[in-house]
Amino acid sequence: MTQEAGLDSDFRQQVVDTMCAVLASLLNRTDPVTEEMRLMEELGMSSTLGLELMLELEERLEILIDVERMGQGDTTTVAAMASFVAGHCQPA
Repeated sequence: MTQEAGLDSDFRQQVVDTMCAVLASLLNRTDPVTEEMRLMEELGMSSTLGLELMLELEERLEILIDVERMGQGDTTTVAAMASFVAGHCQPA
């Protein structure tokens, strides 16, 4: 696992754990979702699912996510999206 510059590693881990739980629930998966999984290729992430995921993360973590700054590279893996969220949010 890499440590991103300027990110709170504890908060980022909380984002990862929450994302994995939310994705497993939204996708009705019995297998665990891991940080290394590719969102589109392995998990079938759609724009609708992505929106549901962001809304659920905001609610569970009590944050606001600046999705306007999200680029394609930020949605490749669970880890990439967690790093984006941890670095582009503020308390709700």
